[in-house]
Amino acid sequence: MKKILLSVLIIMFCNVIYAQDVKVSQGRLSIDGLLWLQYINTFSSISIPEHPLEDTIFTNSFTRRAAFIGLTANLNNWASGRIYFDIADITGKPAYDLYALLKPKPNLSFVIGQFKLPLGVEMLTKPENLELIEYSLIGRDPLRAPKGTRDIGMQVSYRHSLTDVAIAFVNGNGRNVLKDHDKNKCVAGRFVIKPLQKSNIFAGVNYYTGNYNMGTVEFSRLGAELNYIVKPIIVKAELLSTKDNARTGFGYYAQVGYNWMWLQPVFRYSTFKYESYDYQNEIVFGLNFRPLSDNLKIMLNYKIEKTTFVETKIDTKGLLAQLQFAF
Repeated sequence: MKKILLSVLIIMFCNVIYAQDVKVSQGRLSIDGLLWLQYINTFSSISIPEHPLEDTIFTNSFTRRAAFIGLTANLNNWASGRIYFDIADITGKPAYDLYALLKPKPNLSFVIGQFKLPLGVEMLTKPENLELIEYSLIGRDPLRAPKGTRDIGMQVSYRHSLTDVAIAFVNGNGRNVLKDHDKNKCVAGRFVIKPLQKSNIFAGVNYYTGNYNMGTVEFSRLGAELNYIVKPIIVKAELLSTKDNARTGFGYYAQVGYNWMWLQPVFRYSTFKYESYDYQNEIVFGLNFRPLSDNLKIMLNYKIEKTTFVETKIDTKGLLAQLQFAF
């Protein structure tokens, strides 16, 4: 509880002090923040063949999911830097973004440091703009990225009125891992087509390949994405094909939402199946209350998830609630 109160006070203090951008030399320093307070109430039943009784797991807890603070320094029109970290992190890895951005031309940019990989619309959506509390099944690690969707390296991006292209070369060890474990680099790329200029309608493909575990596992991730946002309708869908050495898998999700005044109902179905008979299915019903858009948002999700692993079956149902403050 003390950590939650401290997080709230820090964000409120920063919101007041930095209501206006702060000048840095000839540029500007801006600050943003995000606080997630969460309640989880889920019930899972685990059935194992030749086991007379089912095991059950019941979760009923409040938690401070994250308390992010971001600092962006715009030195001039072509150079900026960003730090984005969790001020209440207890794992010893608080930094999420830590990079320099160079834009020698309006459409061309270089990112050097620790950043989010170009791996699809769900991953690249700002955390405060997500319509559901949890990522889809294919958006969770290690399915989406073996060592996480943030990494250390360099990215080159080119934005055109009708297309976006990005390619990144990273260590492949995840965020906050400064030492590279091998000489090989992981490569991620994304290509997006936008049929209408200045719209949120686009389709694209993305690819991520490399190795992990000291080079003992070679992996690849091939994805396709669709984004259709024409107010008040929101439609998103992605496909993902995975390969880790000889083990392959395939999954997808489809999500629809609708904005009506300050209410936002959302529905998502996601599934993932390995080449063997291991699979997961999940259905999520969501309702968001947005009195101040995404700056103040109350999110209610009810999920039904079914998992089969070898011969073990896990059925999970439950309610997730999240209070979001963002500035």
